[in-house]
Amino acid sequence: MQDIQVKVLQQELADQSERHGKELKRLNDEVRLLQERLKAVLDRRSKQAVQPPSIDSTFVRRVEWRLPNCKQDVRTVERGQSMWSGPFSASGIAEMQLEFFPQGRENSQSGFCALFLWAPGNVRLKYRLQVGNHSTWDEDFFDRWMGHGHSNFCNLEAQIEKDSLVIRVEILEVTVTEDLGDGLRLINQGISQPLKLEAAVIRNRDLDTVSRGQYVCSPSFSIAAVRNMHIEFYPNGLEGSKNGYCGLYVRSPGGKYTLNLTLSVGSATRGPSRTELDGNSAKGLPEFCRINEQLEEEDLVIGIKVQNPLDRDDEERSLAL
Repeated sequence: MQDIQVKVLQQELADQSERHGKELKRLNDEVRLLQERLKAVLDRRSKQAVQPPSIDSTFVRRVEWRLPNCKQDVRTVERGQSMWSGPFSASGIAEMQLEFFPQGRENSQSGFCALFLWAPGNVRLKYRLQVGNHSTWDEDFFDRWMGHGHSNFCNLEAQIEKDSLVIRVEILEVTVTEDLGDGLRLINQGISQPLKLEAAVIRNRDLDTVSRGQYVCSPSFSIAAVRNMHIEFYPNGLEGSKNGYCGLYVRSPGGKYTLNLTLSVGSATRGPSRTELDGNSAKGLPEFCRINEQLEEEDLVIGIKVQNPLDRDDEERSLAL
């Protein structure tokens, strides 16, 4: 009986020792990764201290990081270890870096690499990451200097061409926020949106009709304590919608709201419906009504009725455009 108890205790001690060994290895790996990231941060800051002023990055949208002779370099990097690009600036945002895991992170699939974009705080970015020919589109908010990306980005071997690998990041849109205190916040959305609007004016200067998939946008308006709203009307419908139907959407880039909306095109009305508006996302119907049925009058009236549960007097507000 005592021999059995001794064997059980010996097995428990062996199991416990194995668990402790695995946990110790995991902690050592985490310490190693933190040391590498700390070294990268210190290196970045030391380089910035000695570098001369760089060129204006306001119009820089794409950054390329080329790794020559990468097959040999990749083999020397263990799983969970990362390589850092030098610091760079793009779209007016400084102190950005790319972190690349050739062999992936601990939770990556076998053969897959990982890629992350690091950026300073209070910045929202729409961006495209690319390894070789494989790319992904992302939108993330960086509330501090941190990284966003993918642990299973792509199969690395398929993207290496002639022992060379090119890693890219393309910045599509930038929104920078800065809290000044006393409830005051500055929001800088960069120059990309005004440039797009001006480019659209030039591109469409010879158009006299609205094609399928194109919309007419109302001026910005405020209603029911919600600011900076506008309506998007698709007279000939959206791509993929039924022929003869118009589309109608409402958008509120100024913030997040939960509203009771009633939309109308001529005499056709839809709602009220509880609608959550989040940032720049549009909400509405791609097949709102048959457009020909609403063209009996010379003028076409498009309306919106809004009830904001957060508005104090809780009254419905109407607007016709």
